[in-house]
Amino acid sequence: VDPRELGAEDRLEYWARERGCRGLRLRPGVVGEEEIFGSSRTFPLWERVRDLGVVTNLLMSLSNVPKVAALAERFPEVDMVIDHMAAPDVTAGVSGSAFQALLALAQFPRVHVKPTGYYYHSRQAYPYEDCWDFFRALYDSFGPARLVWGSDFPHVVLKSGYRRCLLLQERCYSFLPAAELKQIMGDNASRLYWR
Repeated sequence: VDPRELGAEDRLEYWARERGCRGLRLRPGVVGEEEIFGSSRTFPLWERVRDLGVVTNLLMSLSNVPKVAALAERFPEVDMVIDHMAAPDVTAGVSGSAFQALLALAQFPRVHVKPTGYYYHSRQAYPYEDCWDFFRALYDSFGPARLVWGSDFPHVVLKSGYRRCLLLQERCYSFLPAAELKQIMGDNASRLYWR
């Protein structure tokens, strides 16, 4: 479903009703798609997303956060999942204004974040310690019920390996109770996509 094309909402409806699609990924972080992200031309697609109850993943950068805030305000019934923590700049740190704007999206109860893809932004090797503060800040702002782990398959195979990625949270975030770890690692995704 290409949001740039006319009739995108009808294609989404076909996939959702006829083929069982439960999620849509929009890519404002990709050249060619960023320009239309948040545009009123895409509101019919967002309206259909809302009507169908389709979860919308956003592959984006922190520069897209203001548009996400506007969409979350306009479409409060839509579940949004921000991929890879919106690609934070680890050199700017958690206190950087762009990452703080991401944390402010916690005010919208249907915005979720995937604390994944550390190898894309980390300046360190596995287990990417320079990303741990970002995870903790997301946890403190969004809570465990709105963090959604994802494998980033197949890219993870070449970047760090699936097993190491799978076990990172358990190995590195000792503050997480077992029940919250279970939420983040699968229960939240089940609730969102298979309700």
